[in-house]
Amino acid sequence: MAEPCFRMKGTTLTSIVLDILKFEPDEFDSQLAAKVASAPLFFTRSSLILHFNQAVTPTEFELIVTQCRRHKLQPMAVKGATEGLRETINDLGLSDISQSKATDSALQVTEPTPEKADPEEPVAPDAEQQTAQTAKVIHRPVRSGQQIYAQGGDLIILASVSEGAEILADGNIHVYGTLRGRALAGVKGDTQARIFCQHLEAELLSIAGRFVLQDTIQTQCWKQSAQAYLEEDALMITSLS
Repeated sequence: MAEPCFRMKGTTLTSIVLDILKFEPDEFDSQLAAKVASAPLFFTRSSLILHFNQAVTPTEFELIVTQCRRHKLQPMAVKGATEGLRETINDLGLSDISQSKATDSALQVTEPTPEKADPEEPVAPDAEQQTAQTAKVIHRPVRSGQQIYAQGGDLIILASVSEGAEILADGNIHVYGTLRGRALAGVKGDTQARIFCQHLEAELLSIAGRFVLQDTIQTQCWKQSAQAYLEEDALMITSLS
């Protein structure tokens, strides 16, 4: 019997959901361009689920997909108000997952709105808070399908990161547990950013857009404490022990 050419497995993918609240072509295009420009290394080639909160015509739908692709996003599926779009969805090679039971989590890429504390009322410490505006500290495990982004600084995870989870930071990433998911540091182009973890089993490591996949990671410091950094544009992985 011939050796199998492939095998099929189920998996959990992390994707960006683009909630389309309304569609005005020029306005949509300019706002999408601004959003991608805010973190190009994060958004470029990101898989995208288009979520329609109101019906659009097939022509509008095609234009939305074209605009997304022009800005280097990769629509792969649609959901929501997709009535009358089935043929166009098929023609564009996308999937309709309107019946999917997948849940969405908020993507924290937008500028955070500062919260002003009432000076007369003490504010209880937050378990997941910004430390001196430079680091985002996460005390809980990051589970499959979850995505954590530290904008403008480091990301510190005091637990493990599961397979299928994704953690991103404009600065460094520290994981004081097992790192099994995807870790992307320096997503806005900081080539000096580094990734540190106590136990390396990552699916992907990326710094400033340069990345290595698990096949490569398994040959370097696998299941060890390690750090990843850039050296002459190559992503290096070395032991911390």
